[in-house]
Amino acid sequence: MRSALWVLILFASAVAAALFLNSNRATVTLFWHPYRVDLSLNLFLLLIAFIFAIGALLVYAILSVWRMPTEAKIWREYRHDVAAHQRLVHALHALSKGQWQIASDEALKLQQLTQNALTQDLESAPIGNNKEREEHERLLELSNWLEQQARRAQRQGTSAQ
Repeated sequence: MRSALWVLILFASAVAAALFLNSNRATVTLFWHPYRVDLSLNLFLLLIAFIFAIGALLVYAILSVWRMPTEAKIWREYRHDVAAHQRLVHALHALSKGQWQIASDEALKLQQLTQNALTQDLESAPIGNNKEREEHERLLELSNWLEQQARRAQRQGTSAQ
């Protein structure tokens, strides 16, 4: 249904353009001393539309470049979060399978990763940004707990043998 409406709008705009642009004898005269430029109204309207389109594209490009550092920072934080989540999943998976050494190594890597992210965020974040700091502290506490559990399970596994 949506495509049928688009085709109908396209045909209606083609008919309107044919009716308006076919028999339009209006002219626009631009005086730029010492020159005089005569343009048809159709060409003038097309030039105005083209200039506005180019202006909009320039504004969009400038805003995109302006936002690039913020988006790069967000992307880097996302990649750190994904890496931390993957380490946590691998550590929990190894812990559930009884692979204590692998779980301990993954928990240690997770702890180092979260400590690095926490120190980077604390150095670069403004003072009022407590939510992210609290989330990183919770993640750090979880990684410490996971490391303790892996060590405890490893000790129990070695003492049972």
